[in-house]
Amino acid sequence: MAERGRRDEDAAAPGSLAASRESEALFRAMADSAPAPIWVTGLHGIEFVNRALIDFSGLSAEALSGTGWTDIVHPDDLPEVMARRAGAWAGHQVYTFDARMRRADGEWRWLSASLKPRFDTEGNQIGFVGMALDVTDAKSQEAELRESEARFRAMADSAPSPVWVTNADGIEFVNKAFVEFAGRPREALTGKVWMEMIHPDEVGEVLARRDAAWRTGADYGYDARFRSLDGTERWMRVSCRARHDGGGALIGYVGMAVDITDAKKAEAALRESEERLRIALAAGALGDWMWDAETDMISISDQGARLFGIPSGPVVTGAQLRTMILPGDAEAADAAIAAAVRERRDYAVEYRLKHPDGRLLWISAVGRPIYHADGRPKAMIGVVQDITARKQAEAELRELNQSLEARIAAAIDERERAEEALRQSQKMEAVGQLTGGIAHDFNNLLTVIGGNVDAARRHLGTQGKPRVLRALDNALIGAERAATLTQRLLAFSRRQPLNPRPIDVNRLVTGMSELFHRTLGETIAVETRLPDGLWQVEVDPNQLENAILNLAVNARDAMPNGGKLTIETANTDIDREHAGRHGLAPGQYAALCVSDIGSGMAADTLDRAFEPFFTTKEVGKGTGLGLSMVYGFVKQSGGHVKIDSEEGEGTTVRIYLPRLVGDAAESEERPEQAIPEGARDETILVCEDDDDVRAYTVEMLRELGYRVLEAHDAPAALRLLARQEGKVDLLFTDVVLPGGMTGAELAREARALRPDLRILFTTGYARNAIVHHGRLDPGVELITKPFAHADLAARVRDMLDRA
Repeated sequence: MAERGRRDEDAAAPGSLAASRESEALFRAMADSAPAPIWVTGLHGIEFVNRALIDFSGLSAEALSGTGWTDIVHPDDLPEVMARRAGAWAGHQVYTFDARMRRADGEWRWLSASLKPRFDTEGNQIGFVGMALDVTDAKSQEAELRESEARFRAMADSAPSPVWVTNADGIEFVNKAFVEFAGRPREALTGKVWMEMIHPDEVGEVLARRDAAWRTGADYGYDARFRSLDGTERWMRVSCRARHDGGGALIGYVGMAVDITDAKKAEAALRESEERLRIALAAGALGDWMWDAETDMISISDQGARLFGIPSGPVVTGAQLRTMILPGDAEAADAAIAAAVRERRDYAVEYRLKHPDGRLLWISAVGRPIYHADGRPKAMIGVVQDITARKQAEAELRELNQSLEARIAAAIDERERAEEALRQSQKMEAVGQLTGGIAHDFNNLLTVIGGNVDAARRHLGTQGKPRVLRALDNALIGAERAATLTQRLLAFSRRQPLNPRPIDVNRLVTGMSELFHRTLGETIAVETRLPDGLWQVEVDPNQLENAILNLAVNARDAMPNGGKLTIETANTDIDREHAGRHGLAPGQYAALCVSDIGSGMAADTLDRAFEPFFTTKEVGKGTGLGLSMVYGFVKQSGGHVKIDSEEGEGTTVRIYLPRLVGDAAESEERPEQAIPEGARDETILVCEDDDDVRAYTVEMLRELGYRVLEAHDAPAALRLLARQEGKVDLLFTDVVLPGGMTGAELAREARALRPDLRILFTTGYARNAIVHHGRLDPGVELITKPFAHADLAARVRDMLDRA
């Protein structure tokens, strides 16, 4: 190297040589004054090191020259350094490396070096000039940062709730809980996927909150429904905390989501419970109240205020209200309240009240005390109800019991022996007789109530006050529910008039799909197995649909958390032995099975399943008539119904209906039409013993444009027909009439007087006058009570228009 240098010097001009030496001396002086290590390499290693590198390494310039510098490089880092040097030499490129180097005191320090290639005057690479900076502190900070990130990731992954970190480009980290909830791998979880998981109804609000937060740098949060890949939908409460860099600029958010599905369900259940309570209070004519134990003020609802004849709200004290209660009863009420507060139990009392309008009312009051944290009485809440009618009925019943005691005592022994022998069958028959016997009166009442409410609603149209219209609509709904309840009672007693038609059960079930969806909700999956070639049956399609719907609703209630409902049909032959056990005729039957995977029934519950009013549901959840109605309808249709169930294993209800022999075509329902009106020259004779029902019916028919004659009983109707000179087009008569002549007998006599007279029967309980074995006699036209305005209008018009 020295010889080459001398040759270069000899070849150089004296002036150039001097300048070169001066430049080299200047470089060495500058390098030695630099605080960072600097070195120069040639073809055979290091040719120059500055004072900083000598001081750092504790080695002399001679020791570091050539390849001696490799002694201070950490053995683990040296291969990488040499590899980078070789690559840079081959490509005549700048290269860098980070490596640990041993300081004079033996400590390893991280140096970050950058080396630039050197060239001779002919352009040949002859080495590198390098400089290094001590980056040990930065490396330590990087390690601490990595360790901190690792701790954060470990903590986040151990969290039970989804956690994520975002930046301006989207999601940069998600924890294990997030991955499990989303059902996707980490790498697939982008900001777009996150938004796709949010329920469509909430996306707009979430985006608005997020964008507003990014603009202001504020924290934000929201509640939203999220859907995972498997379709699971959960309510999540999301909280996002802003992340800032060292300069305070927003760089992203750390988010966390907490599952609040159960809380949302609880809120919904609470709202539903409050609504049910409100409806129950209104339906039961109950007034709710709260008494403040410290001020003696009583707040009372509108219904309760009407009951007492006082304004609603906190306007009366307990002392003032007490003056309305009869002496003796007031003291008993005070004692009951004091005992309830003292013993921390519910309060219940009945007392007589002098109403401001002069009436004497019996009131039932129940309540529950509320206490401060220190145990002092705070208030009492409860409800009040007018039980005057009940008290009067109880008094009348006591009087009746006194007159009947002797006869009842004599009959008890005989009755008990008979009931013991035929307990189950007699119980079912007794309820059937009871329901059939009261149906006529109930349906008359419902006809008057529902009809007049409907008339009021129609006359008001859309012009009435919304509150009044809602009240009328609610009254109509109540009347319809009462009518449905009466029909269920009749179905169980097998005394409802059926209108059987040839039916394809598969087609009927298929047509109920939308009804199932609306009634059962989203949590119940309905599967149907309806094979081709199912035998037709002859039953009342409306009653069969009601029976299937009752079974479906029972199945839904047995699966509160959702599940699968299966409806399947099949053809089956029932042999003589099996038929005999169930009171059936042997032969061919179409079977309909409704199965669920719900809670099932215990053996003692299964034994009583068909009993009317027997239910395992909570109060207000069911009447106990659903299965009874199914039982009565199937038996009345000549079929059989059977339940198979085990507790915790679900339930299957099998209905067997006799096959229809022949090729009768299934009848089609007529499309709904506008309410038809009558002509001025058309006359209808109405025969109805109930004055209110008759008045409502006559008014309705006259409103429709008909000329109407009215009679209280059959003899009066026949007298009208005999002396009426003009034409009478239609006789509209109740089946059950006073005076010894039924509606059917009236019809026969009327036809004798006027052969062209059309007959339309109505009844709330047909008995056997026009219905035999549950079916209408041939040629009989019947509309059951309670009937609606539109139904009667259509039925009358249809009969009058027939040839």
